Order: sequence, then C-alpha cells, then structure tokens
Amino acid sequence: MSLTDDVLGRLKAQILHVDRAPGDVLYEADLATEFGVSKTPVREALRVLAQTGWVVVLPRKGYIVRPVELRDVRDIFAIRHMIEPTLAGEAALSATPEQVGALRAVIERQAAADDLAAALAAARAFHLDLSDIAGSKRTRTILEDLVDEVRRLHHLLPRVEWHITSADELRAHREVLDAVAAGDRAGADRLMHEHLDEVARALVDGFSGRSTPRS
Repeated sequence: MSLTDDVLGRLKAQILHVDRAPGDVLYEADLATEFGVSKTPVREALRVLAQTGWVVVLPRKGYIVRPVELRDVRDIFAIRHMIEPTLAGEAALSATPEQVGALRAVIERQAAADDLAAALAAARAFHLDLSDIAGSKRTRTILEDLVDEVRRLHHLLPRVEWHITSADELRAHREVLDAVAAGDRAGADRLMHEHLDEVARALVDGFSGRSTPRS
C-alpha cells in the first residue's frame, strides 16, 4: 500500500466514523504531522476525497469535511433505487448456493454484532456482495460510496443507531436473500425497493428528530 493509499484510508475512516465531523476544517500540514508523513501523500489523499465528494476545497485555506443535509439523504437513496433493485433481480438469476450461503452468514454477523461499527460493516458487506453477484466493478465503485455515505449517517445521527440491528432491517435482508435464493427476480427487485424506502424513512426521521426505536 502506498503512503497516499494509507492516508486516504485512515482519513476516510475518520470521516465515516465522524471523528472528523461535517464542517471540520482540514489542513495539509496538520494531517502530515498527525500521520507522520510528508505533505505530498496528504495532498493526494485530499484530492481524491475532494473528487469523490467527501471534502470540499477551501481556496488558499485548506479543506472542509462536506456538511450533510437532508437533501443528501434523498439524493443517495434516489440513486440507490436506480441501481440496487435491478442488481438484486439480476442476482436472483445467477446466484449460486455457495453465494447465497455466504450472504446468509453476513446477515447473521449483522444480527450478532455487539457494536454499531460491526453491524454497519456487515450491512455494507451484504449490499456490496449482493451487487457483486450481478454487477460490474464500475457499479460496485458507485454503490460503495453511496453505502459509505449511509454508514456515516448512522454514526452522525444517534437517533437512528438502533436501526441497523432492528428486526425490520434484518427481516428485509433475509427476505431479499430468500427471493434471490428462489430465483425470484421480480420479488428480489420489489423487496429491495421496499427495504431502501424503509431505511430512507428512518434516516429522514432521524434528521427531523422523529426517529424512535422499533422492534
């Protein structure tokens, strides 16, 4: 791994876990000191993060961790609605028993997770691994950033931390996978649509202060 990749991974992890909160200002010199590297890999890492929308350039000053707004949630799920249901439907046509079994194990890891980070990692793996069955590397790259945005929102909004291990969330993953295992293309597509709607509602409610734990 190059120094740039290392700095990029560490800095993005800080942003995802809200160790670097939306609105925080980032300076190359400070980050170079923190990570024990020169400014060059820091500058390159920040350039990548700016290109992918995680930070915003402040001319002649530094960078700022991009603030999150309600419209971001709507945009994220509008795009996911365009991609994931179709991928779930395609996966229903091609998933092997081994792939289905691996996905069931991922869901069980999510159910058994004893902290937020572990549950989010398992949920992320479910969506990305399912998409890999039917999608391309380019599709995964697009979806990966969208799923990571949702991970950050769970860390950012304490009112929705409960959602990732809720019965609704786990049931939705199991139902999507059951449809995939049965070769039910239409069912997998529909159930993924419904799942994304439910997650989006939880996050929107979290922004508005209405979110409460459900069974």
